[in-house]
Amino acid sequence: MYDIVEPCSDSGAYVAEPEKAIKIDMDEVEERLVKEGYDFKFSSEVIHLVLDVDIGEEIGIYPSGKLLFKTTDKEKVNKMFEKLSKIMEEMISS
Repeated sequence: MYDIVEPCSDSGAYVAEPEKAIKIDMDEVEERLVKEGYDFKFSSEVIHLVLDVDIGEEIGIYPSGKLLFKTTDKEKVNKMFEKLSKIMEEMISS
C-alpha cells in the first residue's frame, strides 16, 4: 500500500506515501490508534500528531494517508512503519 519510506529532504524525518491516492477518515484513525495505545499530541482535520509510546517517537498522519516519522533513526522508523502501516491497511481495506 505504501511506497518506500524515505528521508525528507529538509526536516530530519522520514516519510511514507500511499502508492495510490486515498482519503482517510481522520476521526476513525484517531479512534483506532487510541485503542492501539498511541498517545495523541495534536489532532486536527489536516494532521494528527501521535506518539508511538513503545518507541518514544512522534508520527504525523495526514488525510492523504501520508505518514511522517519525526526521527532520523532508521531502525525506529522501520519498527514504527511496520506497526502503523498494518493498522492503516486494515482500516482502508475494511
